[in-house]
Amino acid sequence: MNENEQGVQQPAETQKSSRMRVAIIVGSIVFLCMVSFGFAYYFFIQRSDQGTVNDGGSTDKDVTSGAVTGQGEVPFMTSSKFVFAPFELEETPYVAQVPSYTIAVKELPNLGAFEKATKKAFSAEQKTALEKSYFFIQKNTDRFFGDDPKAISMRTDDWTQLYDEIGGAWDAGGRLPENAVFVSSDYLLHVYHRLLEKEFEYIEQKEFYPRLVTLSQTLLENSITAYNKSNEQDKKESYQRLIAYFLVPTAILESAYEDFSAENFTNTQSDAAERIMANVEKRRASIPERSYNDAKAEITLIMAAKEIQDSPLYGAYRQAQGVAMPEDYTQFGPRSHYNKNAVLRTYFRAMMWYGRQNLLASSPELTRDAMNITLMMQDAQLRKAWDDIYIPTAFFVGESDDLGITEYAGAMEQVFGKNIAFDTVSIAKMQEKMKNYKNPQIMSSVAVGQKVTDMTKEELQNTTKGFRFMGQRFTPDAFVFSTLTQGDEKPDPETGEKLPSMPTALQVMTVLGNDTAQPLTDQWIAQNAPASKNVLAKKMGQLEQHFGALDDKAWTQNIYWSWLYTITSLFRNHENLAGYPMFVQSAQWDKKNLQSALGSWTELKHDTLLYAKQSYAEMGAGFNEETPPPVPKGYVEPNIEFYDRLLALTKMTRTGLESRQLLPNEFVGRTDSFVASVNFFRDIAVKELANQTISDDEFERLRREPAQLNSVIRPLPGEDGTEDQARAALIADVHTDMISGEILYEATGIPNYIYVAVKDANGVRLTKGLVYAYYEFTHPIGERLTDEKWKEWQYANDQTQVSPVPTWTQELVK
Repeated sequence: MNENEQGVQQPAETQKSSRMRVAIIVGSIVFLCMVSFGFAYYFFIQRSDQGTVNDGGSTDKDVTSGAVTGQGEVPFMTSSKFVFAPFELEETPYVAQVPSYTIAVKELPNLGAFEKATKKAFSAEQKTALEKSYFFIQKNTDRFFGDDPKAISMRTDDWTQLYDEIGGAWDAGGRLPENAVFVSSDYLLHVYHRLLEKEFEYIEQKEFYPRLVTLSQTLLENSITAYNKSNEQDKKESYQRLIAYFLVPTAILESAYEDFSAENFTNTQSDAAERIMANVEKRRASIPERSYNDAKAEITLIMAAKEIQDSPLYGAYRQAQGVAMPEDYTQFGPRSHYNKNAVLRTYFRAMMWYGRQNLLASSPELTRDAMNITLMMQDAQLRKAWDDIYIPTAFFVGESDDLGITEYAGAMEQVFGKNIAFDTVSIAKMQEKMKNYKNPQIMSSVAVGQKVTDMTKEELQNTTKGFRFMGQRFTPDAFVFSTLTQGDEKPDPETGEKLPSMPTALQVMTVLGNDTAQPLTDQWIAQNAPASKNVLAKKMGQLEQHFGALDDKAWTQNIYWSWLYTITSLFRNHENLAGYPMFVQSAQWDKKNLQSALGSWTELKHDTLLYAKQSYAEMGAGFNEETPPPVPKGYVEPNIEFYDRLLALTKMTRTGLESRQLLPNEFVGRTDSFVASVNFFRDIAVKELANQTISDDEFERLRREPAQLNSVIRPLPGEDGTEDQARAALIADVHTDMISGEILYEATGIPNYIYVAVKDANGVRLTKGLVYAYYEFTHPIGERLTDEKWKEWQYANDQTQVSPVPTWTQELVK
C-alpha cells in the first residue's frame, strides 16, 4: 500500500431529521441481469485505451448530450469504450405480394379437427375474430405440467413441450390436420432467452464465482495488512471500514466454496446465515472489533432481505452529507435464476453488495476509502481479476454510470501525480476534482431528508455521485424510467408539475418507437398520473427525439441494446403492410406485437436483473403407413427484419464467445441448431410473402421444427431437469416506488395459444401456435417476489393471487 496517506479529521455525524421525507429511488439491478451475465465474459473481444480526464467531465463513456431533464442537458450513454463482437446484419431481400383476401370460417377445412382434438367447439366470438382479424389468442388452461416443482421431469420447457404437442406425432404417418403449426416471434425470442440464460448460469458458476472469491479474499487480506501497518488514526479508521466492506462479500462467498469445489450445483443450503456468520467469526481475532460488528450487522440485514434502513457501515457518513440514503436490503434477496443453488445465491449477494454500496464523493471519509481501494487495485493481478468480471458483463448489459476505480485512478494521478497525499486539504482537492466527472444517469438509491423537497430531481440524483466497486449498469429502459419518475423533489419549473413516482413499461415501448403503445400510454397517464400530464408529455417528447436520433451502431453496442434492437423489429404499423397476409394487416396484430415485445423485454429484464440498475422513485411413436396422411400446412410469422436481427444477435453472441475460446462445446451445438432453425423459418417466411408454393417436405419439417428447439435449451450436462426448471413463467422487479411503498413487476405466465387463419398459394387453413402471457402489476415493498413464488401462483389450481393481465391485452383473448 502507498505510505503517503496522511490523517484527516472526521467531522461529527449529523442527526436524522424527524421530518425526513422519502424521495425517489431510481435504480437497482436487474441482470443479471441477473444474472451476472457471466456469460458475457465470453463475448469480450478487445478493450480500448482508458479515457483521459478533461475539464468538462466524463472520461470513460462516449456520451451524447440530450435535453431530457428540462433543466439543461445530461450525458446519455450511447456507445461503449469497449469493442466487442460485431453485430453483422445481413438484410434478406424479399417482396411482399400476398393478394388481399377474406376468409369465412366455413372455408377452414381443419377447423373441425382442432375442435375434435380439444373436445371443445370454437365460440361465436372466436369465429368472428377469425373472420375479422384472422386470429385470436386463447388462454391456456390445459393441465400439461406436473404438480411437484421439485420432482425430476422429462419436460424441458413449457413452450417446447406445447409446440411438440401442436406439431403432433414425429412419424409422418401419425400426423393430423390439426398439426398445422404457427411459429410466432414470441417463441423464437423465448428460445433465445433460454439459450442465453443457460450460458449465463454456466459461466457465472464456473468462471465468475471463483474469480470473485479470490478477488474479495485478497482485498480483505490487503486491508487487514494495511490496518496493522497504519499508525495514524484516520488511516486506521479507513482500513477498519474497508475490512468490513470486503469481509461481507468474502464471508458470503466462502460459504458455498465446498459446493463449487465438488461441482455440486444442486440446491444445497450451505449458504445459510449461520455458516456465513461462522466465516466472520473465524476472523474475529485478526480484525478490529468495529469491523467485526459492522460486518455481522450488514450480513444480518442482507440475509433477511426485508428492510430499508441505514447501512451499519456507511449510514452515518451518508447522513453527514445532509440527505440520508438508507440501503434497500430487499434487493439482496436472490431472484431470477440465482435461487437454484448456493453458489449462485452467494454470487448474487456479493455482486449486489459491490454494485450498490456507494462511497459518496461528497464524503471526505468515503472518498478516502475509495482512494484506498483504488490504490490496492493498481496491483496488476487484482485489476485483471476485476476486468475479467466487469468487462464481459459490460458486453452483455453495458457499463456502469457510477464512478469506479478507473475514474478515481485517473483523478488521483492528475491531482497528486506520484505523490498521493491523504491530508484534509488533499482529499478536498480530490473531491473537487470528482465534481468534474460524470453524474449518475439513473437514480438507484433511496433518499430521505428535509433537503429533498428543496432539490430538483437532477440535483438529488447528483448527490448520489460516488464510487462503486462493481457498479450496476446503465440501460436505456431504466434511463427512461428514471427520467419519467420522481419522489418528493421540486416540481418541473416550466410546467409546475411533478413527475409521478411509478412508471409503466408502455412508456418504454413508446419512447422506443412503438406507435401502438402511444395511445395506451396516454390512457395510462389519464388514469394513473393526470396531474403529471404536461411534464410527462414534455419529457416523453425529449426522450423520443433523443432515442430516435440514435444510429445502428449505438443500438448494437452490446447484447442488451441489440436485444432491444431486435425487439423493435416488431414495431410495425398494419396500415403500411400491403402485400402481407391479412392477419398482419389487422390493427389487433399491432397489439399482439406490442405484447410480444413486452414479453421478450420482461425476459431481458429477468436475465439481467443482477447487473442492470433498477429505477427507483424513489417425442412419440407414430404410424408406419406406406402412404402417410396429407401434410398439415403450417405458417411462420412473416417478419423478415425480425429474423435478420435475431440471427445477427445470435451470431454476435457466438462470435464473442469463440473469440475468447470460451464457448463450451456444449453450447456450440445448441447455437448452431438455433441458427439453422431461424434460417429455415426465415426462408419459409420469404416464400410466404412471395405467395409461392411450399413443398410438402418443407411443410413436414415446419410441423416438427419448433419442437426440435428443445435440444437448444435442454438441461446442462450432469444437471437433473426438474418440473420447476421446465416452467417458463418468470418475474422481474423493475422499479421501486418509495412514495407509494410499492414495486413495479413485469412477468410472463404460462404461454397462451394463438390461432391464425391464412390463405395463400398453398390453400386456406387454420394454424396454431404460442404467444406470451404478459403481466404488469405492483406489489408492496418487502420481500421481493421470486420466480419460485410467481410460478407457485401461476401453476396453482387457484390463481387468485395472480394479477389480471393489462386491460389492453384482454381484447386479444377470446
